[in-house]
Amino acid sequence: MRLKLKPSVPRRFLFFAGALVWAFAAWRVSSIAFTYLKESPWPWWLELMAGMAGLALFFNFVFLRVSRRYIQRIAAMKMQNPCVFAFFGWKSYLLIALMSGLGILLSKYEFIPLTWQGIFYIALSGSLFLSALMFVNAGILFRENQESE
Repeated sequence: MRLKLKPSVPRRFLFFAGALVWAFAAWRVSSIAFTYLKESPWPWWLELMAGMAGLALFFNFVFLRVSRRYIQRIAAMKMQNPCVFAFFGWKSYLLIALMSGLGILLSKYEFIPLTWQGIFYIALSGSLFLSALMFVNAGILFRENQESE
């Protein structure tokens, strides 16, 4: 007998699972950002404002499009109970692993000055958090019989 393990969940749950992953990543990245913020020679408010400006650009030009694509992908799924890990495609998991590895290398070898890394991480964590909110909103508004737009 062959045992097949596929943890399936209702599609609505995928939105909340995606939100949880984005929110966890936002929390982790923001903890790094605020560590760098403490070490910056600039006033904290200046670096925070620069991070917020970066957040506006980063979210609008990268994360907004990516999050919409993932949300539409979940809404368009034909399966009623897909695998719990289906909120991202397999290529996205590879990209996440690559980006995480790049972040670790940046932190360890300091290719970029810590002040600039802090600004970047503020922008990244804010973008991840806003994406998490998009997934929560999509999960709340999702109806099983809706068609993808």
